[in-house]
Amino acid sequence: MIYIIDDDESGRRAFEIFLRSADLNYKYLESAEEFLLIFKPNGKDLIVLDLNMPGLTGCDLLKKFMKEGVHLPVIVVTGFDELKYRECCKEYGVIAYLRKPVDGNTLIDLIKYNLFIQ
Repeated sequence: MIYIIDDDESGRRAFEIFLRSADLNYKYLESAEEFLLIFKPNGKDLIVLDLNMPGLTGCDLLKKFMKEGVHLPVIVVTGFDELKYRECCKEYGVIAYLRKPVDGNTLIDLIKYNLFIQ
């Protein structure tokens, strides 16, 4: 399952178009808290994660994963390219760090490649 965690509605619509066109199975969530309520790992999951969200931020979620030993492939998409975000992502080991607006073909290629190698 591909989890898209992003509070930006316009970004959500773009991601949905990209993923539908590539015939990929995804679930869109508006917050990290919503993700934590429904997530059940199955070994073939991937997260596309925004960093700057109200409440639990993307970096907060990554830190929670590190603390709990959760290892998932994460592609970060952000409109706020700041050093603190890059450091957080590097520490967790995200597989890609993309600035918005995201090129749909790049995102699909990253997702397919990382789902294939899992």
